[in-house]
Amino acid sequence: MAGLAVGTVVLLLWLGLDDERFAHSAEVERNGADLGLAADAPPPAASGAPPEVRAAAREWPMANHDYSNSRATTTSKIDSSTVSTLGIAWRRDLVGAAHWGAAATAPLVANGIVYFQDLRSDVWALDLATGRTRWKRDLKEPAFGPNGPAIGWGRVYAQDGNHSLLAFDERTGKTVWSTRLSGATGAHQPLAYGGFVYTAISSARERRVPRDREHLRLLVPGSSGMAYGVRADDGGRTWKFQTVQKGFWGHPDVNAGGGIWFPPAIDTHTGMTFWSTGNPGPAPGTKDYPNASSRPGPDLYTNTLLALDGRSGRKAWYHQLKPHDLFHHDLQNAPMLVSAGGRRLVIASGKGGRVFALDRHTGELVWQTPVGIHRNDLLTKLPADDRPVVVYPGFWGGIETPGAYADGTLYYLTENLPTPYTATAWRSDDASQSVQNHEGRTPLDKGTSELVALDARTGRIRWRHHFGQIGFGGATVVNDLVLTATYDGTVYALRRSDGTEAWSDNVGAGIIGWPAVAGDTIVWPAGLGRDPALVALKLGGDAKAVKPKTRAEVGERPEKDEP
Repeated sequence: MAGLAVGTVVLLLWLGLDDERFAHSAEVERNGADLGLAADAPPPAASGAPPEVRAAAREWPMANHDYSNSRATTTSKIDSSTVSTLGIAWRRDLVGAAHWGAAATAPLVANGIVYFQDLRSDVWALDLATGRTRWKRDLKEPAFGPNGPAIGWGRVYAQDGNHSLLAFDERTGKTVWSTRLSGATGAHQPLAYGGFVYTAISSARERRVPRDREHLRLLVPGSSGMAYGVRADDGGRTWKFQTVQKGFWGHPDVNAGGGIWFPPAIDTHTGMTFWSTGNPGPAPGTKDYPNASSRPGPDLYTNTLLALDGRSGRKAWYHQLKPHDLFHHDLQNAPMLVSAGGRRLVIASGKGGRVFALDRHTGELVWQTPVGIHRNDLLTKLPADDRPVVVYPGFWGGIETPGAYADGTLYYLTENLPTPYTATAWRSDDASQSVQNHEGRTPLDKGTSELVALDARTGRIRWRHHFGQIGFGGATVVNDLVLTATYDGTVYALRRSDGTEAWSDNVGAGIIGWPAVAGDTIVWPAGLGRDPALVALKLGGDAKAVKPKTRAEVGERPEKDEP
C-alpha cells in the first residue's frame, strides 16, 4: 500500500536523495540516441482509429481490447450468473515449435472473425462461431513470443519471427508489404492507430542463424530494444526510438537490454504513446564483471516508462522505475491508462512485482505497491564471494503477464517463484548465458501465484486470491468477473467484488497466453503440452476438455491436417 508520500519516500530511501537514477524529464534531450530518430518515410495522413477497430468496439479488436490496454469488456453475455454454463465450443490444434510451445499471444475478434498468431509465426483468420479457417498464412518461423496480430485499414499486421513486420490483406491473407526491422522479430504484438502500425523489438542487432532455429537471442552485446512508428499504407518507417543510450553504458562489447515486449498504450486525445522497457544485461553480472560492474550507472532507458509522441517518436518524458537492475526484473507489461482520484494516470508493471502509477502528463510517480512475496529484491550488490542469494520475485516474476482495469480497480496476476542469484550469474561468460543459468535454476513446479486487486487511486490492495501453482494467464475483466489461468490450463472466473471463485475448468493444455472475449465466447490460447490448441469457451458449449498432461509429458508432435 502506498500513497504519493509513502511511495516517494521509500524510493528516495532506496536510491539516495541526490541519486541521478531517480530521474524523469519533460524535455527532449540532445543525445541523438534518446530522440525519435527519422527513418525513411514521412508521417501518414490518416488519423484516429482504423474503421475495423471502431466497428468492432463491442468485440475484442486489439491485443488488450482498447488503446488504454484495459483488458476489460462490459458487452459480453458472460457474467457471474451465466459463467457456470461455459463449455468448450471448439478447439483448433496447434504445433509446438518454439521455446514456449505453440502459443503465447492475445487473439483478436472483429466482425465475427478471430485473428491469431501461433509461435511458428503463422497467422490465422478463423470463424468465431465454428473455429473454421477463413485463411491462414504459413510463415513457419519459430518465434519467442509474445507475438500476435493487429488489424486496420483492410490489413492484418504481424511480425514474421525472423526480421520483418508484414501486412496481409484482411480478406485473403495475401502479403501486401514487408518492412525489415533492425533485429530479430517474433516477440511483440503490433498496434494500429493514426495511420501508423506501432511495433517494437526486444533485441536490435542482426545475427545469422540456421533457419530451423529461433532467430531471437536475448541480450547479445550491443543489442537494444527499439520502438517503431511504421506507415500502415506502405510499410515506410517514419520513426524509431532506441532504448539503450549511445555507447551502451561504456561497454557495447558486453552490455545490452531495454527490450520492448508488449504493445504501447495510446492516449487518443493527445496522440501520446506510452511504452515499457525491459531489463539491462548482464544481470547480475559475469565472471569478468560481477555485480553489473560493466554498467555502473542507471542504465537508461531500461526498466523505464517512456512517453513518445506518436507522430514523431520524440520523447516527452521518461521515468526509470528500477535503475541498475540486477535481477532481470523487466518493466515489460503493456502500460494502462486510467483516470482515478481526479488524475489521469499511466500504470506500469513487470517482473519486479511492483505496480506503479504515474501522472500521464509529467511522469511524476503518484504511488507504487509491491504485490506477492518480496525478499532481497532491492539489493544493489550481491556477495563478492559468489555465495547465492535467494530472491523473490525471481527470474520469471513478479507480474509476468498483462493486467486489467475496470471501475477504479486494477487486477494483476503475480508469481511467487524464487531464483538463487550470484554476483557472477553462476560464473556466466556473457549475458545470454546468464539468462540460461537463471532460467534453469528457477523451478516452475515449486512456485505459486496470486491474483491481486488494487485501488487505482491509492494503490491499496483490496483482495488477493491465491493459487497453488504458477500462472501466466494474465487478467481479463468481463462484467462482474475477472478471468485468469494457471500453468496447467485451468481457467478461473473470480468475482470482482471479493476475489472468490465463481467457476473454473481445465481446457486440456497448458496456458501462457491471455484471451479475447466477444459476445458469449472466450478464445484462449493453450499452447503447452502434447495437445496445444486455440480453445473457444462458449456459454452452452458442450465439448469436454481432455485431462491435462504433466510437465514431463510436454513435447512436440506431428502437425495435424487442417479440417
